This record gives sequence, structure tokens and C-alpha cells, in this order.
Amino acid sequence: MRARFVPLVLVAALAACSSQADRQLEAVKSARSVLTEWALVEEQAAQGRAQSTYVEQMRQLARDELKTDARELAQQPEAAQLLQHLQSGSPDAAALHRADSALEPLEKRLEVS
Repeated sequence: MRARFVPLVLVAALAACSSQADRQLEAVKSARSVLTEWALVEEQAAQGRAQSTYVEQMRQLARDELKTDARELAQQPEAAQLLQHLQSGSPDAAALHRADSALEPLEKRLEVS
């Protein structure tokens, strides 16, 4: 019986790791999407093409989603800190694009995992 138990434990451990990597990949993809959308809103706002109420609502929605994504990325401290920093500030479109670009290598690493 013990011989059967060891492979089951290994399979369960591998599944847990895979599941965590999948959640992290999902969080990175979500964050990148949010950053892109938020950057577009900021670009429109800077050009006077978006109403302030809409812009503020979109900023808050983006911050809320990034907060959730940062929690999922707790084991990726640089990514989590980047998202937390954006939540607390008032980034412009360029800063949001830079953050998106900074997350791209992590997304690629997680896709390979």
C-alpha cells in the first residue's frame, strides 16, 4: 500500500505546482490586459476625449483588478510590487505601457512552465 501512496503524493504535488503556475499566468495576462485598457483610457483623457466620470470609474476598476492580480502574484515579488505601486499612484499612459512591457517576460516564463 505504501508503494502506491508515494506516486499519488508526487502527482498531487505536481498538480498543485501546475495549478499555482496556471493561476499566476492567468493573473499576469489579466494584469497586462488591464494595463493596456487603462493606458488607452489615460490617452483618451489626456486628449480630452473622455468624460471625467468614466475615467475615474475605469481607474478604480483597473486598480481593483490589479489588486486581485497582485495577490495571485505574491510569489513573484517584483510583479506584485509593480502592480501595488500602480494601484496607489496616478500613472500616465506611458507608465502603464512600461509596466505592461515589464510583465511580458514573466508571462513568457510562465507559459513555458
